Amino acid sequence: MTLLQMRNVLIVDTSNEIAGDGDVPHHCIGLSRRLQVCSLDEQCRTMIEGVQNHTPEVMVIDEIGRPAEVEAARTCKTRGVRIIASAHGDLRKLLKNKQLRGLVGGVESVTLGDAAAKEDAKRRGAPPGAVDKVKAQRAGPPIFDVIVELRRGEPHEWRIVLNTARAVDQILEGSHYTSQRRSRDPAAGEIFLELEKA
Repeated sequence: MTLLQMRNVLIVDTSNEIAGDGDVPHHCIGLSRRLQVCSLDEQCRTMIEGVQNHTPEVMVIDEIGRPAEVEAARTCKTRGVRIIASAHGDLRKLLKNKQLRGLVGGVESVTLGDAAAKEDAKRRGAPPGAVDKVKAQRAGPPIFDVIVELRRGEPHEWRIVLNTARAVDQILEGSHYTSQRRSRDPAAGEIFLELEKA
């Protein structure tokens, strides 16, 4: 049995890209329910209605690309639904994208007191006198615990961030985060794994 066969899974799809391109879904999704969204503007409403009416354990979403969909995904996750979805951009680009940064916890500015600002500058190794009282920090928990980055032109390579919250915190502190780079030899079918700083 696959994960999708053991769980109550709901697929929210705008263009029938998940599990086939017709009205009859591909057999690979088993007994999962598939809700087709007639309009992109309806996706957020369909996500919430799907949770209310079908009580899924896992929700697979075609693509999250608007702030309303980010909030709908957050609502679904707070109701105990595991979210699997796609969004355009790697982790650093998502943090820069004001519309989508909520997927990885969001960003907020906080003002530090004198002592905290000096301690933060010292911890970051800033030069003497370079104290900044305004600091960017993660606003909340990320919707996605794990991120898989696929890059155009690299069909046999992908990067996996296993702890999104920690990676976001490290980016906002100006440091690097660790990701797994996995690659596949298409001829032999072997998978290779190495850790890298991003």
